[in-house]
Amino acid sequence: MSNTRVVVLIDYQNVYHSARALFGGSGSPHPSIGNVHPLELGELLCNLGSKIDPERVLTGVRVYRGQPVHGSGHEKVCKAFNRQTALWHNTLGVNVFTRPLRYFPAVNEVGEHYLRGEEKGVDVMMALDIALGATNNSYDVAVVATADTDILPAIEHAINVRKRVETSSWWTAKSPRGRLTVPNRNTLHSPSSSSAPRRVGWGQW
Repeated sequence: MSNTRVVVLIDYQNVYHSARALFGGSGSPHPSIGNVHPLELGELLCNLGSKIDPERVLTGVRVYRGQPVHGSGHEKVCKAFNRQTALWHNTLGVNVFTRPLRYFPAVNEVGEHYLRGEEKGVDVMMALDIALGATNNSYDVAVVATADTDILPAIEHAINVRKRVETSSWWTAKSPRGRLTVPNRNTLHSPSSSSAPRRVGWGQW
């Protein structure tokens, strides 16, 4: 029997900020709270499906993220980003895809003016990889780590060309919304095993 090729696609800021919101506690948690290592997360998510398909093999982890821009007033953030992504680039099996953040004037809670960065086009990159990967038979299973509903059309396309898609998102009883699901599709939900964090949920179609 041939192996089932699994690729994990991570919307990094979505994963990071949702983890901070759910598990960071009150106040402003330390910037490290919410960070994950893409390969370790990818291995975990691949292994969570092994009870259904023991032939699963992780063939790649793809990370999508906005890149802070020098000169925006966020130099510390730029340096931290560069250190982190350099580590990922040097990790076998991990590919990182970035687009520069766009900045808009904003005012913080104490009335100070600053430039606020927003991701633009990152979800489109991820959606294209889901859809094109399915069309080009680059994977058998796509595990999509995000709660962003903008990805749904790409997931629907992958399903329509007979690829399996699984979704992953942080979750607690106070989560503001449920798992990412596709309308009119039967979704199986597997609780995390005793060896895996209970905060990871996943579904498949």
